[in-house]
Amino acid sequence: MKTIKRNKILFAVLGILLLSLLAGYSFSGPIVSLQTSDTNYKTIYIDAGAMVPCTTNGALAGTYEYGTHDLDHDYYAFDDGATKERVQFKSPMPEDWDRGTVKAKFYWSSATSSTANDTCEWGVKAQAFSNSDPNDAAFADAGEVISDVLLADNGGDSQLSDATPAVTVGGTPALGDMVVWEFWRNTDGTDDMAEDGWLKGVIIQYKATNAVAAW
Repeated sequence: MKTIKRNKILFAVLGILLLSLLAGYSFSGPIVSLQTSDTNYKTIYIDAGAMVPCTTNGALAGTYEYGTHDLDHDYYAFDDGATKERVQFKSPMPEDWDRGTVKAKFYWSSATSSTANDTCEWGVKAQAFSNSDPNDAAFADAGEVISDVLLADNGGDSQLSDATPAVTVGGTPALGDMVVWEFWRNTDGTDDMAEDGWLKGVIIQYKATNAVAAW
């Protein structure tokens, strides 16, 4: 009798463990599909050295050495004037991208003579170009902006902004599309920093749900 009770307890424990292992998996007919319910996000980093200044209202490229330890950073300098200076970058998105919205964070600093607590505002938009699309198509979405507060006088600290709101990639993105990114300093928003904003890089977060197949 004791053996029977022990066996019942053992089977009950095994049943609980099995249910725990299967939690989060989906079932398709008689076959268990081992696809977790967790959302998978990935990132892409775009350095200033990989960007190009726009011919119209382009920001100024530069390299600055932080002299104490001889650290050289590529950057683009964006004026504080009424004209929105811009840079661009183009690349296909990874094939596991779900073709949905993305978000961006900005690595940045400022020119010397800047003052802590000044606000700098950055913008991003993107457009997908499919095979046979015209090269000179307009950006279909206005993009999103994010503001950040300067942490130290003279741009002495590295800075990473918060994430932008969700950015819609224009042009009905499809697998293999070339995506053109545009980044700018949004001087007509909450931006009140009189000195140049130095953009050092941008990190893009996207949702990865698409299965990748061999070509």
